[in-house]
Amino acid sequence: MARPKKQVKLKEPIKIRLKSLSDGNKSIYLDIYYKGVRKYEYLKLYLVPEINPVCKEQNKQTMAVAERIKAERIKALHGHGIQDWETVKQGSMLLTTWIKKYCEGGVGIKKSTLHCRVEMLHTVEKYLDETNKGFISLEEVNAEFCRAYVKFLRNFPNSHIKYGEPRPISENTASRYLGMFSTALNNAVRQGIIRNNPMKELDARERIQPKEGKKEYLTIEELRTLIATDSYRPEVKEAFIFACFTGLRLSDMYRLAPMHIFKTADGKGEYIDMEMQKTEKPVIIPLSEEAKRWLPKPRGNDIPFFDIPTTQTVIGRALHKWAEAAGIEKHISFHCSRHTFGTMMLTLGADLFTTSKLMGHSNIQTTEIYAKIVDKKKEEAINLIDGMFT
Repeated sequence: MARPKKQVKLKEPIKIRLKSLSDGNKSIYLDIYYKGVRKYEYLKLYLVPEINPVCKEQNKQTMAVAERIKAERIKALHGHGIQDWETVKQGSMLLTTWIKKYCEGGVGIKKSTLHCRVEMLHTVEKYLDETNKGFISLEEVNAEFCRAYVKFLRNFPNSHIKYGEPRPISENTASRYLGMFSTALNNAVRQGIIRNNPMKELDARERIQPKEGKKEYLTIEELRTLIATDSYRPEVKEAFIFACFTGLRLSDMYRLAPMHIFKTADGKGEYIDMEMQKTEKPVIIPLSEEAKRWLPKPRGNDIPFFDIPTTQTVIGRALHKWAEAAGIEKHISFHCSRHTFGTMMLTLGADLFTTSKLMGHSNIQTTEIYAKIVDKKKEEAINLIDGMFT
């Protein structure tokens, strides 16, 4: 009777080793030997003396993490080879670590974009926390993971809502986060860390499509009504109306100072010349006589004109009460003042290109949204004729 053949146990290319430290702890590192090449990687994980059950449990969890990293390194090693060890390490790095690198990287990125990236990272961390997937590596992210993240985003609570019933973030916000998540994965593909972006396996119906949001604006008659109505926060009123006549964003209203106001070549007019905070691009806006009426007296060349509250809640309450007193049911904000300027310019006959320049838009497609609003107003006006002569 033939003896059963011994099963040959394949030698693992990576082993976990321990290095004793002077403080009594032990540092965990990987000993890699693959195709005649040896490397070491210290994991920055440590075992502590097991002086009680808590320490023993801590060591157990730490070793579990080390084993997981080892398994991921072996998988990545077979895909890339030891000569490309840095790529091997990056492929098995945690998803959150990679996204943090994505958030930190990029020269010349706008502050608003960086803020949005950080917000996206927050949603990913919350998703991983709720699904106990905190240790998922970059290479483990697949289409199924992406679909589940999309579903999570659709119901992610809006942390900016302080009052009333909690609501999820808007579809546009969710779509923006998803786009940035996909871009982070694309960057990993470009650097050769992963082979493909699993987000591309999702069809259009599975993704979150942005919606063309409703832009709240005031008609000329509504603006007249607001001007004639007193507000318990007059500084908010004058800033809002000035913004309606210039199209400045709130972030720029906070900064607008006499040093941003210049005389025209003939000395008869004045204009604003400043760099917009959101886009970091210059904008030039001639000042109408109506706008100048709402410009406070200068307090110093570099001291802002307007003393606007810095708390959004205070501003929102003041605008709400003011609109309520004027009998206007629309939700007004400093977004509304900018939209009012855009629609008012086109309604009064300004062309699309000029309006685009006045608003500091980087492309004319953004301004076309206001043109659609004006066209809809014209259509609604014509439709008033229907039924009058039958």
